Amino acid sequence: MKKTETERKFEEYREYLSKEAIRLASYVGLYRRLHERRADRLDEMNMAPAFFQVALDALFSAIVLWVDKLLSEKSERGLVNFLKFCEHNRKIFEVKELQRRRNYPDGHWMLKREPITFQTIQEDREKIKRLEPLKSFRLRRNKFHAHFDKEYFFDRKKLSKEAPLKWSDLEKVIDVIKDIINRYSAAYDGNLYELEPVNVTDVDYLLDRLHRSKKR
Repeated sequence: MKKTETERKFEEYREYLSKEAIRLASYVGLYRRLHERRADRLDEMNMAPAFFQVALDALFSAIVLWVDKLLSEKSERGLVNFLKFCEHNRKIFEVKELQRRRNYPDGHWMLKREPITFQTIQEDREKIKRLEPLKSFRLRRNKFHAHFDKEYFFDRKKLSKEAPLKWSDLEKVIDVIKDIINRYSAAYDGNLYELEPVNVTDVDYLLDRLHRSKKR
């Protein structure tokens, strides 16, 4: 089956976008795992405090920047632009196109789905806009992580007060990104992405090994 230029573009966009989403999920997963292991492996982390503290700081900066890149309206190739591409090429998401790509017979269960409409895309845009944590990510990105604002540079507590973030905020962001990518991917050819962090528990092996070595 020969693909159209629009189909090739969608597949390329989906692939690169999912890779960046997995990158963000990996940053978040490792950042959280390191915080969790402080409860039982703090002594081991303190054997190399410069490494672990720098790693945590670097991961948090990367999380702030990647959330902004993926969800900012100003990003030229993030989720907002992806939705614009989908809006202008809604024909590729028609159920009959899915049937053609996968060679599904009439009545196949995968064909019993709501079509992608302009309203669907608008709802996803609103879902991004309603993400409350984005305000905090945007403020942190603009005032400290991408540029130093003199007000926040000299008052670090101000940033924490005005741009609070919780673990649940990170989860909400990942969930929205995953939901949007998979909605259009499933409509296109039935493929779904897990967007799971990569090998986050590798750090457990290192910390537990250090712990056993210390006991000996």
